[in-house]
Amino acid sequence: MSTQRSYSQIPSRLKYLRTIVNTMWLYPIADIEAALATTTYEYTFDGTNIVCPDYANLSGVYYDIYVQTTISQPIGNDGFSLGVRTMLEDMGQEIFFKIGSMTWVHWRNVRQLTPQSISYIPNPGNSPPDTIGYIPVFVSYGLNNPDPGVFDQAYVLRLG
Repeated sequence: MSTQRSYSQIPSRLKYLRTIVNTMWLYPIADIEAALATTTYEYTFDGTNIVCPDYANLSGVYYDIYVQTTISQPIGNDGFSLGVRTMLEDMGQEIFFKIGSMTWVHWRNVRQLTPQSISYIPNPGNSPPDTIGYIPVFVSYGLNNPDPGVFDQAYVLRLG
């Protein structure tokens, strides 16, 4: 007889995610790095944490990253947009946007598995197949987004 508890047999990290509710955007690392190299907002980045001194700087950095993706992928929905029901593979890396020590947004690096075409997604986005980028999986503001023109919602759920 085993003394191992049943919940310890379930992997702590499920590998797949699916977009739900509304369109989501991916943020490739090349665009993140390009935006951080040119932004005029105050921040530090250690490879995992983007830390800003206040809300104005955080929203500015976040928006500059989005703008960079619109330059890289200007077709249709500017940036790397994903329709509802897009399957994603978690690649393991993460980025936390913080004001001081408080986490504001948590991103996970994912690979897009579902092509953005009407045969796969009823309302497809414009992200090219197999795009790898970061997507929000947690936001501290929940459904009370203080600036929907800047910050994303975490419209994903983890699948087994």
